[in-house]
Amino acid sequence: MEEKKTSISPIVKMPNIPTQAAEQIIDLINRGVLKTGDRLPSEHNMTRMMGISRISLREAMKLLEARGYIEPQYKRGKFVRIPEEGEKTSIEDLLSVDQDKIWELLCVRRILDAKAAALACGCATSEEKKALRSFCAKAAQRGLARRVPIAPEGGKLYARFFDTLIESTHNTIFIQLRKSVDTLLLGAFPFSREKLSTIRGSAARIIEQLGALTDAIERNDPRAAEVALITHIEYLEKSLKKAIDHS
Repeated sequence: MEEKKTSISPIVKMPNIPTQAAEQIIDLINRGVLKTGDRLPSEHNMTRMMGISRISLREAMKLLEARGYIEPQYKRGKFVRIPEEGEKTSIEDLLSVDQDKIWELLCVRRILDAKAAALACGCATSEEKKALRSFCAKAAQRGLARRVPIAPEGGKLYARFFDTLIESTHNTIFIQLRKSVDTLLLGAFPFSREKLSTIRGSAARIIEQLGALTDAIERNDPRAAEVALITHIEYLEKSLKKAIDHS
């Protein structure tokens, strides 16, 4: 099969060149210029047409493959396909190429969630405190601490725990601010869960840390709650770095 002629154009130089290159290919697919089964031009031709380096092009190909838009075939090249429902999110794509972005996300959590923990101590209702405790109890009852790899159910409970924590601040501006980054955080959960599953006992440690955070909120101790949250984020950072270094 011959390479199909396309309308691939040069990429404007800017920091996120691989994403730009990938988005151009996706646009061509969405407009029907490239169709399922079409073979992409060779690496040499694509770097020439886009005016980018081979490294940038290869990163763009990783993004496209992660999102399900291309399928490499051994010794034949890369072929267009249509993504199926349930393909990876854009943040997962980003993490598959630039894993350092996880540290930026954890930095955001360190700032926002630590303050949420402190605020919750003075604002959480008795029902919200019971809800936080119930998430820890459910994790223990269902044996999630012993599950390897870490179960998706555990990820859902974790997300709901933090949703409740944020809501318990009763600060509408803070809640909206935190929710504005929820899509990014939720998109990173599968990546984090996969990596943490390689660290022995990580699920049990996380459940224990959320229990300590809940204890502090129940005691209305903002300093202890903030420390417990930061301890949790630092554990995630340390564990994820270890997992990534050994992957």
